[in-house]
Amino acid sequence: MPRKRRVVLSDDLKEAIADLSDKEKDKLLFRLIPKDPALVDRLTYQLLEGGSNPEERRHDLMVKIEQQLEQSALYFYSPGYLLLDLRTISGDINRHVRTTRDKYGEIALNLLMLNRSLGLLQHKLQAFGHQKSRTLDTYIIKRAQKLEQLIEKIHEDYQLDFADDWEQLMLHISRLSNLRRMARLLDFEYE
Repeated sequence: MPRKRRVVLSDDLKEAIADLSDKEKDKLLFRLIPKDPALVDRLTYQLLEGGSNPEERRHDLMVKIEQQLEQSALYFYSPGYLLLDLRTISGDINRHVRTTRDKYGEIALNLLMLNRSLGLLQHKLQAFGHQKSRTLDTYIIKRAQKLEQLIEKIHEDYQLDFADDWEQLMLHISRLSNLRRMARLLDFEYE
């Protein structure tokens, strides 16, 4: 789907819009806002939910991720299908972060996604050769690299919250030969 080009409003148009009556502005807003689902989510979070407590949304998403991964493990077919599931979950995480600006949740949810999927499917993933799992392995290692950067950016006290989950992820990577190989190819230190 092609991305829509963002239009820049001229100063004259901005001024003309500002001069509209409140009733006309409301009409325009009610027509335009539904065209942007991310904006609808953000406004719902800020205006209806108070916008100050992302923990409840994070918890709900954690439960959803757990359920999705359990289904993925139950019906596991190949690394490619697992990758599709992880990308779907990743999209949910990205929407949560865009809506709530929950940086802590971004790390926690991604660690949950990777650790839970690898924990549930490690024994099945071992059966696949490098070629069959290359795309999944690349995705996991690049996601781990991104998480490492995110963890380094947060306050030291919060970094401690993720130490055990990070160690668990490194352990999963070290146990799967295909992930170890991809980590070496992408210069990712997992030990």
